[in-house]
Amino acid sequence: MTDEMIAKSDIARFAWPVTLALATVGGSLVAACMMPFVAVTIVTAATMRRSLALTTILAIWATNQLLGFTVLGYPHTGYAFAWGGALGIASILAMLAGAIIMGEQNELSTLRTFGAFLIGFAVYEAALFGFALVVGGTETFTMAIVGQIFANDALWFAGLLLASWLLARAAPTLFGPSPRIRFA
Repeated sequence: MTDEMIAKSDIARFAWPVTLALATVGGSLVAACMMPFVAVTIVTAATMRRSLALTTILAIWATNQLLGFTVLGYPHTGYAFAWGGALGIASILAMLAGAIIMGEQNELSTLRTFGAFLIGFAVYEAALFGFALVVGGTETFTMAIVGQIFANDALWFAGLLLASWLLARAAPTLFGPSPRIRFA
């Protein structure tokens, strides 16, 4: 393999994770408290190897926290930092739950991927609610608020899956093969 082929291979391997990170971090600047962590975790689990998915999730979470505490004015309190950590842990748990549902199949059905999203969302919210039981904040788990978060994540989930599929079709040398999700 030539140096040029290796460089192109590295660019192709990281093009989608970087695109995903830029899109979601841009979204977090627009809607600071509505970062679509579940959408990101399930899309990464569906479109990447587990190690790259985990690295991508952690990078997106860390960037979101950095922007929140520097640009968006999150309070610099132990409570706020603890909630930031809880979001990271809940995101990883959601990705792992979604990955279990999707399994290691070469191709995923839309139904299985959507099921992974639903389970991932339930795991994410349950983890955060469990954290809230310990440190406080359970009052934010109303049906209206959780429903709004679900709607936001669902829209992001659909949009990110579609973007992944379109980018892989439009620029396969840059974004690799189409994701393993079957849209039938």
